[in-house]
Amino acid sequence: MKRVKNNSLRIAILLITIGSVAILYWFGFHKQFDKKSIPENTDGIVMVDIKTIRNHFIFSCLKNPSQWGLGSNNSKKRFDFSNYGIETPDYLSFFHIQNQPLNQWCCTAIVENESKFNKSLLDNQFVKTESGKSFVGYYSKTLNTYILRYTNQILYCVNTSNNYQTFIRIAEDLFVKHHYFDSKKIEKTINTSDAVMIWIKKNNLLNDDGIITISLQEDEIVAEGQLDLKPKYRKNLHFVQHPNALLSLGFNFEIIRHQDIFKNNKANMNKIIGFNLDSILIHNPKQTELVFHSILEKKNTAISYDYDDDFNPIKKAVVHTTREPSFYFSIQTDDSEKIYDYLKNQKVIDNHQVFVNFPLAVTQTSVKNNSLLLEANLSKVQSSKSIHSKTGYLQINLNKLQPKDWRFLIAKNKNFALLKPFETIQINLIQKNNLGYFQASIKSRTGKSLLEISN
Repeated sequence: MKRVKNNSLRIAILLITIGSVAILYWFGFHKQFDKKSIPENTDGIVMVDIKTIRNHFIFSCLKNPSQWGLGSNNSKKRFDFSNYGIETPDYLSFFHIQNQPLNQWCCTAIVENESKFNKSLLDNQFVKTESGKSFVGYYSKTLNTYILRYTNQILYCVNTSNNYQTFIRIAEDLFVKHHYFDSKKIEKTINTSDAVMIWIKKNNLLNDDGIITISLQEDEIVAEGQLDLKPKYRKNLHFVQHPNALLSLGFNFEIIRHQDIFKNNKANMNKIIGFNLDSILIHNPKQTELVFHSILEKKNTAISYDYDDDFNPIKKAVVHTTREPSFYFSIQTDDSEKIYDYLKNQKVIDNHQVFVNFPLAVTQTSVKNNSLLLEANLSKVQSSKSIHSKTGYLQINLNKLQPKDWRFLIAKNKNFALLKPFETIQINLIQKNNLGYFQASIKSRTGKSLLEISN
């Protein structure tokens, strides 16, 4: 009898263990991709693995007892869309439609709670718009976001610029006509251990579709991928890339020259720089680089005189503090001397070789090694050059920004506040074996984990 009881106990424990593991797997690791969430005319997809990201923060909390006060429940709630009346998916798929502006992205979702969904619309200042009989449209000017609803399905689009008809067509393709994307093209982006996967359709830059993976580490977000660039974009060029600069940026100019984002904004660029950009483009720019070292504070003393009752002069000194950038900019072309002469004839460069269209600092202009150079407030150390061979790069040392700089940036765009907890951003594109190796990372400030800065 005792043996029977022991066997029954063992079986019960085994069943409980198996059941617990099954439940843990189902809620924590089992993932299902909705093939009906992306339209067929998509040329870019950002696949966000909600469960992988949520699990990363939960396990990070469990591995670090000092962070238990942050609570794993906070990590769960952070990725729980039910607060907005939306069903929480296993994958959140952001997609970009062909021939649309680069910053316009959409995703789909399912409404599961009417009252919470309507409250969310109200809280974010969405108002109803004209959208045809089949759909209900909502637009938020504050968020520049458009939502189209069809029964319990919604299409959520950002940076819409009131372009409602485009998004109505997307919603019709998905919800009415059922024109879905061929999911076989993105099989490699599903059921991986990566937090985010980016798929890019082959285009005028790529010979084949590109995939970039994004993974989460304890204090860093890392992106990697191989891109089969077309031959004319495969060059490794020589850049300065000063390691201690606030911002360094360099790239093969051919990559952006024929892109829509460049061509469509040429008029605005002409207005900003104060001359016709075509005067540079006709000389075939090959590479460009900006090294923004820092923002310097300069103090100037203004002397004035006043008089007392006995007409004795009283000297007054007023100290004015100004802030000026320290930077180096270069652009290499087929004939930079002609560009220099053109700018001088247009009085953009004065007789002292100063680029007068940039009022924030005295900017010296010159031509060296067939590159047009603009330089301001450079020291001898900053002028020294160490060569790095790459196709393109971006490096930002966020820890060099002062509180007043952050206040200025956030006042311009509140989204910059998301970068404040981070220390560095690095992006590199290097050519090797006829492939472009893409590497990027954003690292949190020393001693801070992603879990800490996300709360």
